[in-house]
Amino acid sequence: MPHLRTNRLFNLLWVGLIGGALFHWLNLPLAWMLGPLLANLIASLSGLAVGIRPGLRAFFLGLLGLILGGQASQDTLAQVAQWPASLALLCLGVVLIILGVAAYFRYVAGFDRASAWFSAVPGAMTAMIMMGGQAGGDERRITLAHALRLTFVILLIPSLFWLFYAPSGTSFNPPALPAAHLWLILGVWPAWWLAQKVRLPTPEFTGPLFFSVIMAINGLAFTAPLVLIALTFLVLGGSIGARFYGTPWRELVWIAQHAFAAALIGLSLAALSALSMVWLLDIPFTTALLTMTPGGVGEMAMVALALGIDPVFIAAHHLFRILALMLVIPLVARFWQNPTP
Repeated sequence: MPHLRTNRLFNLLWVGLIGGALFHWLNLPLAWMLGPLLANLIASLSGLAVGIRPGLRAFFLGLLGLILGGQASQDTLAQVAQWPASLALLCLGVVLIILGVAAYFRYVAGFDRASAWFSAVPGAMTAMIMMGGQAGGDERRITLAHALRLTFVILLIPSLFWLFYAPSGTSFNPPALPAAHLWLILGVWPAWWLAQKVRLPTPEFTGPLFFSVIMAINGLAFTAPLVLIALTFLVLGGSIGARFYGTPWRELVWIAQHAFAAALIGLSLAALSALSMVWLLDIPFTTALLTMTPGGVGEMAMVALALGIDPVFIAAHHLFRILALMLVIPLVARFWQNPTP
């Protein structure tokens, strides 16, 4: 019912505001994303009805794409010629991560074969759930494994950067820039629609991202006020934590321990792959690591923006990863049409 959905959104916002304010007061990394995420995670597991309608979350994903695209410049175009090599290394890194995480889910966690492989794919969660179910996997188990692993990655990566790379007294937050060209927000809907028509992955994000990049390199860079960036982070972070509303504790705890181990395995393999990118392409390790990190494109782009790492480079590589997975995985899925237990 409409009033129930409104109550869930209201709860998500006030819980997220408390979490964000607490993280900001403690000067913790990505305060307005991780604070709302953790606060809504606790609230959802405690039985408080928190949530957000998919359409509203999609709008904020589009707003995030607009914010990230505004970071582009003519220098971004000049760097594109160097991307094929890093994209090739990214593909090899993704294969390594899938093999390592799938082996853990299959032989340690005891997942059936289809559930293990589709739970290990880094990204395209909705598609992996659907294809995993069609291949005979447990859709609920795949859903929880993906959602929990992504949550752990988002919580771990900023914390590691904060511990090892932040100068003393530095807070990881988006830079304060004068707001400009706010009218470009009106382009979110048509850009989203066009991205759907051409079947881009995550169209609600990629459409506004590409639209904003095109506008930025032509001198119309979108820069949002900090309060709008904080609100975007709050809503998207809170929506991640709210995913677990209604999940039984016993089931969640069992999968969470394996998802945490899988997240550590994935991050370790991502770091190994990042070292090859540093060695072969002379890309800074922080950029290479965030490029290889097996997380969602929107979430990793938010982390890049807040950590001061080129968000356009990060978003482009993660979008390529998702597009490649969407093209390749359906072909591979034929091997699981008759899975063995």
